[in-house]
Amino acid sequence: MNLLVDIGNARIKWALQDADSWTTGEPLPRNNRAFKDIARPAWKELDAPERVIVSNVAGEDYRKSVQTWVKRRWKVTPEFLPVTEQQCGVQNAYRMPQRLGADRWASLLAAHAHYRGSAVIIDCGTAITIDALGADGKHLGGLIVPGMALMSSALTSHVPGVQIEETDHEEVSLLGCSTEAALSGGILYTAVALVERVFTDLQAELGDRTHRLLTGGDAERIRPLLGSRPETVPDLVLKGLAVYAQEPG
Repeated sequence: MNLLVDIGNARIKWALQDADSWTTGEPLPRNNRAFKDIARPAWKELDAPERVIVSNVAGEDYRKSVQTWVKRRWKVTPEFLPVTEQQCGVQNAYRMPQRLGADRWASLLAAHAHYRGSAVIIDCGTAITIDALGADGKHLGGLIVPGMALMSSALTSHVPGVQIEETDHEEVSLLGCSTEAALSGGILYTAVALVERVFTDLQAELGDRTHRLLTGGDAERIRPLLGSRPETVPDLVLKGLAVYAQEPG
C-alpha cells in the first residue's frame, strides 16, 4: 500500500493506493499547525504503508518535519516527488526544471498518463496556476496569479473596515449592492474570466480536442460559472504521484 500525500499551502490531501484499489482521505487543513499535529490524529489507525510519496510546496522546514514524523511513525523514508527535466513521458518547459512546483509537475504527469492528447490544467488554490501540455508530453509553460483568498486578503488589507465572506456562486449577483458584495463578486468573476479566457485561447492554439482540467480548493466555486465546461479532477496531484510511483526505478 502506498500513501500519497499532496502538501499544499492551505491543505494536505491524501490517498491510499493498493494495486487497483484507491481510497481518498478527507483533506486536512493546515492552519499553520505543525505536520505532526495534523498527521497524528488523521493517521493514528493507519497500517504502515510500503511507500510514502509526497508532493510538497510548503518549504524545506516542512519537508524535514514530514520526513522526521514518517520515519518515526512507520520506519519508512518518505519519497518527495523530484521535479526534473523529463519524467514519465513529460518534458519540463522550465529552463531550471526544479523551479516548477511539485504540485504542478505531478498534475502534468497525471494529465499525460490519463488523458490522450493535449491538456490545459488550471489549479484554483492559494494561487491559480495554469499549465499547458502538448499531446506529445511537452510542457508548454504556464501562468501564476493570486488565488481568490489572496485577492480577498489583498483587497481587505487596503480597504479598512471591509470583510469579505466566502459565498457560493448562487449567492453572488453580477453587480453587488454593498461594498462587501461588490468585492466578493468581483473576486469570483475575476477568477472565472481568467479561467474562461485561458481555456478559450489555449484550445484555439492546441485544438478542439484539448482536455480542460480543473482542480484545487476553489474549483467547485468557479466551475458552475464557466461556459467551457471543464472536467473537475480534485485529486489530480495525487494521481500524478501514483504515476510517479509506477515509474521503474
